[in-house]
Amino acid sequence: MPAAAPTATEPPVALRWLAPAVLAAGLAITAGLALWSWQREAAEQRTRFERNAERVVQALGNRVQSYIDTLPGLRAFAANRADIDDAAFARYVDTLSLERRFPGLALTFVADRVRGEERAAYLHGVRSDRSRRAGGHPDFEIRPPGARPEHMVIRHVQPEDHATFGYDLFDPDQRYRIEVDAALRGGGYVATAPLLLARDRDGTMAPALTSVVIRAATYATPLPPADEAERLRSADGVVGVAFRTLELLRSVMTSEQQQWLHLHISDAHAPAEGRPALVFDSSWLAAGATRAAAGPLQSVTLPVADRRWEVEIGVRSGAVPAPVDAASALAMLLGVLLSGTLAAITHVLVRANAREARKVHEATARLQAETRSLHESEQRFRMLFEHSMDAVLRTRPDGTVLAANAAACALFRCNEERLCALGRTGLVDRDDARLGPLLAARERDGRASGQLHLRRADGSSFEAEVSTTLYTDADGLPSASMIVRDVTERERAAAQQAELTAILDATPDFVASADRQGRITFLNRAARRMLGLGEQDELGGITFAHCHPPWAVRTVLEVGVPAATRNGVWAGQLAIACADGRELPVSQVIVCLRDAGGKVVRLSTIARDLSPVHAAQAQQRALEARLQEAQKMESIGTLAGGVAHDFNNVLAVILGNLAIAREDLAEAHDVQRPLALAQQAAARARALVQQILAFSRRLPQQREVQALAPLVEEAVAMLRSTLPASATLHAQLEAEPLLVEVDANQIQQVVLNLCTNALQALPAHLGSIRVELQRTREGQARLSVIDDGSGMDEATRARIFEPFFTTKPVGQGTGLGLAVVHGIVTDSGGRIVVDSAPGRGTRVDVLLPLREAVAGAPQVAAPAHARPVGRGEHILLADDDEVVGLTTEALLQRAGYKVTRVSSGLAAVEAVREARDRYALVITDYNMPGLSGLGVAEHLAAAAPGLPVLITSGYVTEELIARARALGVRGVMLKEHSLERMAVLVREALAG
Repeated sequence: MPAAAPTATEPPVALRWLAPAVLAAGLAITAGLALWSWQREAAEQRTRFERNAERVVQALGNRVQSYIDTLPGLRAFAANRADIDDAAFARYVDTLSLERRFPGLALTFVADRVRGEERAAYLHGVRSDRSRRAGGHPDFEIRPPGARPEHMVIRHVQPEDHATFGYDLFDPDQRYRIEVDAALRGGGYVATAPLLLARDRDGTMAPALTSVVIRAATYATPLPPADEAERLRSADGVVGVAFRTLELLRSVMTSEQQQWLHLHISDAHAPAEGRPALVFDSSWLAAGATRAAAGPLQSVTLPVADRRWEVEIGVRSGAVPAPVDAASALAMLLGVLLSGTLAAITHVLVRANAREARKVHEATARLQAETRSLHESEQRFRMLFEHSMDAVLRTRPDGTVLAANAAACALFRCNEERLCALGRTGLVDRDDARLGPLLAARERDGRASGQLHLRRADGSSFEAEVSTTLYTDADGLPSASMIVRDVTERERAAAQQAELTAILDATPDFVASADRQGRITFLNRAARRMLGLGEQDELGGITFAHCHPPWAVRTVLEVGVPAATRNGVWAGQLAIACADGRELPVSQVIVCLRDAGGKVVRLSTIARDLSPVHAAQAQQRALEARLQEAQKMESIGTLAGGVAHDFNNVLAVILGNLAIAREDLAEAHDVQRPLALAQQAAARARALVQQILAFSRRLPQQREVQALAPLVEEAVAMLRSTLPASATLHAQLEAEPLLVEVDANQIQQVVLNLCTNALQALPAHLGSIRVELQRTREGQARLSVIDDGSGMDEATRARIFEPFFTTKPVGQGTGLGLAVVHGIVTDSGGRIVVDSAPGRGTRVDVLLPLREAVAGAPQVAAPAHARPVGRGEHILLADDDEVVGLTTEALLQRAGYKVTRVSSGLAAVEAVREARDRYALVITDYNMPGLSGLGVAEHLAAAAPGLPVLITSGYVTEELIARARALGVRGVMLKEHSLERMAVLVREALAG
């Protein structure tokens, strides 16, 4: 019998199990979704762990670095003040607000290095410090007591700690000295292994007492000495900070992190030093806490000054995992409900027609798609919000905070509830003038960004970069998103970069940096100036080839860069091609910088100007040339002195006979004028010979210590009467007596010659001449002659002291004026400085060493004009030059004396021996063959004691005067003065 057909209300047999199958499929999908959700939650737990571990390590590193960052300022404070009293240290600590700004910091201290011999004075100084306590510290002692070669005494500590104040870190019963000596030797920051502070030194190591100290040595100089031995010797003391490691971790970990994470921190260096290695363990926060064996684990090495901390972070055993979020639970519940609903609907729809079944199927598909889209959108937003590294806030335009992600809670150091309660008024610095414009820009444009000064829940503040956008939320209310990023470190790095750039810009050296292709990426200010670039000019396209002349470019590219790439550094001497066309010689260093993988990332160079070195070499060559010139001038002077000596004899005859001829003629005779002119020319020639002798140092110098101003005043007075009316002469002399050792006549001749030279430099004798006298800071008298004349070029200045060199036409100058000045000044122990340029006038400075008053030197006979008349006394005259002898004989006879003339010194001695009483006086020439004038005086002193002797010579030296005086000679006279001086000397010699 055939099977019965299904009724209208019953589904076909094939569809009878459809509803259970749908239900089973729905439950399977729900189970799959639950498994996926669990896996997602596990991944989120892992991400959450890694994020919190990273935050803890970063916060720990930042906190310890913040402690270290207090040391440079404390170090500079201690180094810049020779003696810090209690009040100064307290003001410094209050200014920095160390306890408020650096949570977990146990103490800050300054320790002084005290040698054994300084102990008593040091104790007295501390006990007498009443800057904060009216009674000072009368009971202050260095603890522990005992005599030691040196101490490291904790002088200042904050907060005040009587157990630490005065403690000697060189305590032989403790091991503090090892790290202190390391700080003194190294010059850097030195951290300790976990230890007990000085105030706890008698206790036992416990979690609450475990501490770390970071120290740095102080020196009298801003930077530590480069040599280790010098650093150890010259250190003045140490500064340091100390912190409890337990308090440190409490300050950087949130309460949630303390309950969830397990930290174990150890000092990597401590075991090798025999020190405790444990810095911190989470069991210190909760007794018995251990790390879950199956949980995630991270190991991080954290640098602390010169040490390394090994940080192990895991999950605490028994920590409750974060519950499944409400959205996931709701999604699973909806999955179960949806599965049942779909099964029921399927059961109903199976009984309906295919059309209705298709509609239900389509409706179900749409519902599932919308559910998935909503779920995915919500998940994406939550992932972005929760896992953002930046702090994200949802706010209202009025400043109300609606929500905050974990990064925001960590940044502002509070939970979300507290953050919402603070609102904008509690988070933004009220005094920040940038808030108003930022809100106005957001209101106008819908979005805005900028920087604001924000405050944390604990009262600390930081500089932040803020981006905010207005939108309308799902409730239709205006809202705003705010992304906050702490830019304190970025600002600090920018400030450090700016400081480094300022230092490089301040150096006069050429400093540049280039990429691997040699393209310049940085030039300091000096380099830009050399290359003709402005401070804002772009560097695009500039390479090393633009910085050097062609020959130096080849050296850089073929030698310098390859050597620096191979060895790390290259040094040599090159040249910089300056914008003005000069090639500046430099000493250049090229440094190759590599990344951690050894790849070349940058080439840097520093070039120092060698022009001063070359200038010094040129100066040395100039000094050698001056030495050769001095030797040449000395040779010329010797030759000139010999010529002048012979010329003196001729002048003596000419002047003597001219005087005789004029006396024999009547005053109105026609020949008187020609004779007068001849006599004037001969006198001029005599003055010229005197200058030659002065230049060749053949005239005796009668130097004595005397005031310089009266000599200069007398010379200036003589000049005023001779200057033309068109030239003005001003004198400005130091009121203080300036004593120098000079010959009075010679120094006046210096003034006369310099002023005469200055007058001749004035165009048409129109202008002014200034004579100044003053004391220099080097202890010299400076005599200056300054004119506003035509000046001199460099070639002329180089030859002005050469004898017979003149710029005047033939017949208008001898060229000896400045040569004589040079000889006089040099012989007086001084020097001459000339400053002149064409069109700028000339300044000549004569620098003479100052002296203290001493007894004066003997005077040389000076010319005189009165001629006393003799009374027939008999004079013996000896001169080998017949012409000179005849002239002198005639002059003496005209003066009233009887004269017997002989032609040699031997004849004079024989004449006296034959008739001792015949002669009242003997006059002898000095330079005679056979027996000189000194020989005559020596023989006569033995043959006729008491017989006066005079010596005449074509030149007179100091040696001649001294030897003559030793033999009892009554006087020494230059032959060219025979006419004026002969009669006076004869009368003085006869008078005894």
